[in-house]
Amino acid sequence: MEMSKKRIVSIIILVVLVAGIALTVYGATGVGIYNNAASMLGGETGADKKAAIGYMQDPSKLKSIGNVSKIGADRIKSFLKELGLDAAAVDAAVDERAAYETAVANSKDRGLRLAYVQSIDPTFTEAQLNDLIKDRAKSEPMWTAMAMQELGITDEAEFKRLESNEALLALYREGFPKLLENKHMTSGIIIQFIGIVLIVIAAAYFVIQAMDIKPRQKTRATNPKTAKVTGFLLNYALFIILGLILVIVSVIRIDFLSISNILNILQNASTKGILALGCAGLIVLAGTDLSIGRVLGISAAVTASLVQSTTYASRMYPTMVEPLGAIGLLLPLFASIAVAVAFSLINGFGVAKLNLHAFIVTLGTQLVAYGANCLYIESQPSGTAQALSTFDPTFLSVAAGAFYIGEVRIPLVIIYFLVLAAIVWVIWNKTKLGKNMFAVGGNMEAAAVSGVNVAKTIMLVYLMAGVLYGIASFLEAARITSVGANTGLNYECDAISAVVVGGVSFSGGVGTIQGVVIGAVIMQAIVYALQFLGINPYIQYIIRGLIIILAVSIDVRKYIVKK
Repeated sequence: MEMSKKRIVSIIILVVLVAGIALTVYGATGVGIYNNAASMLGGETGADKKAAIGYMQDPSKLKSIGNVSKIGADRIKSFLKELGLDAAAVDAAVDERAAYETAVANSKDRGLRLAYVQSIDPTFTEAQLNDLIKDRAKSEPMWTAMAMQELGITDEAEFKRLESNEALLALYREGFPKLLENKHMTSGIIIQFIGIVLIVIAAAYFVIQAMDIKPRQKTRATNPKTAKVTGFLLNYALFIILGLILVIVSVIRIDFLSISNILNILQNASTKGILALGCAGLIVLAGTDLSIGRVLGISAAVTASLVQSTTYASRMYPTMVEPLGAIGLLLPLFASIAVAVAFSLINGFGVAKLNLHAFIVTLGTQLVAYGANCLYIESQPSGTAQALSTFDPTFLSVAAGAFYIGEVRIPLVIIYFLVLAAIVWVIWNKTKLGKNMFAVGGNMEAAAVSGVNVAKTIMLVYLMAGVLYGIASFLEAARITSVGANTGLNYECDAISAVVVGGVSFSGGVGTIQGVVIGAVIMQAIVYALQFLGINPYIQYIIRGLIIILAVSIDVRKYIVKK
């Protein structure tokens, strides 16, 4: 009788938990509507975001909006059309503004400025360009004329009209007040808090109940079908939970599953996925690597300094005057790998020979790599610590280019990721190193007794990780197109979370490459989903942290069951 009551209460609490999750998600999407509207003003956080509600109440106060190129023309069009505004007027205003911003941005490009002036005066040289730029009274009208020429207009009054952005501002002023009629948005924060309270209550109940559970002897044979289902749910619980989140997002925002968005997810998952492939081997050894992000930072900085365009006056190495070419890209690639391998071998030596815990030695190299990166960037001839940018076009086309299947653009970095995943899969599953790695991770003492050279195996796994970090750094420099002191910040969190979500056990000796690949893609998809719903960036950090905790908790649970 007592057990029956407990089951009824547990079922009720489970319903409360499900209701809490549903209300939290629904409330978060309501808050997301407001956050999305605020981001249209160019403010993800801060004063612009706080002022958004004021603009909804009194649109006459709205004097400026966000940059179309930064926010995305398609995103702005979708937002305004959802407010019931005339589609043709929205398309015309957004496209007009996007063209203006592109023309103005091009008029600030040094190379394009030189080409424009030379089209007027063929004798004009690059050395004269600096003097012209400094003479603002003379140069500003010239850059305005340059932008007007690109826009195909000759009337300065028309250019001033485009500069004022009045057409798009008028649409915003017309549509913003309609957001206050959206009950989903206005009640979102309250519903979200109710959901969180219900989740906390349910979670507290189940935690208390779990503490009261005592082991019991098996009184009958386990049903094979039941054991199979239980094992499946235990092994793939996190995939199921995260998959359901993505399904919910897809239902709320149908355009989340568009081909372009899926390819964006895969593109952004690729470099971090390559980092995860390297980190996965270390976690199979029951270790970790906290230096990943900062090692990527210094390796990417070395890459960036070697691939800067030879026409860029402020390049790191002024004596490099010949374009790299495809073969020349091997130099920055090998340099990036060499730097990453150096740090990884330090980590491996500390773990294999000095018997240091991986957490400690990688924490130390994290700080060393960060300091080295700052010193390297500050050593520029210009004497500034500006980010390294303006890369060689060949580098960008090879490392961050794409090919087309019909009208679909497939980024090359996705192919690089899949090829590297296939190579690492072969190493893990078909070579002596892979077998020794799992043996050492499963039981180091037993592996040593069996004749495995433990120190050599650890060093080789760290070497492989360093090679993958170097390749990822090379590709990441091309993807972000600007490498600074903070490049790589928190990348270790993304790599480690992809690994644990992919099923690699922190207990050591367990993991698959296909799981790591799926984990990397799912984690990036979750990040995109949260951004798509307009979830507060700080809440996104909380959610990602909870996912990591959940992944490790499930891993520990599987380990206990196995024991």
